[in-house]
Amino acid sequence: MKKLSFFSFALASILFSSSLLATDIDVSFTDEKWDGKVVPLDEVCSDYNIEAGSTPGIFVDNLPEGAKKVVLKFNDKTFTKMDNGGHGVLSYTIDEESSNVEIPPQIGETFDLDEGFEIVSEHTGTRFKKKPGAYLAPCSGGKGNTYTVDISIVDKNNNVLATKMLVLGKY
Repeated sequence: MKKLSFFSFALASILFSSSLLATDIDVSFTDEKWDGKVVPLDEVCSDYNIEAGSTPGIFVDNLPEGAKKVVLKFNDKTFTKMDNGGHGVLSYTIDEESSNVEIPPQIGETFDLDEGFEIVSEHTGTRFKKKPGAYLAPCSGGKGNTYTVDISIVDKNNNVLATKMLVLGKY
């Protein structure tokens, strides 16, 4: 039988104890038209739709203690110039002592957001002649790009408590 070195034992103990402190949030869509496979055609940008599409409604469960806001970073993983929040970064305030939160959809290509939302950074699609706003819905014109949202739970000091990526789908 092989003995663990003190270093191996200490490292395993640290990894195990830190995993006990980490919270694994659960995220899901609130509307079944969002399936994570294909972006709904009525939720794409105004270049390919009658009007600007909206963010999906998102439900976050198993919030960690001390959670104050949900930060939503919208990305086009296929087009690097619109990745890393290029489609906008929003935050949503969480009610005190809640274990879950339902984040309502927000219309794209505008700066008018519902109560509880803040713009962390507006979308960067204006460099491609897209209408300015807090959020830009998927806008590849159906080229099969993959869209995601990085979801971070932060405390009152903006320390990240938990993260999860949710695939919005391909468009």
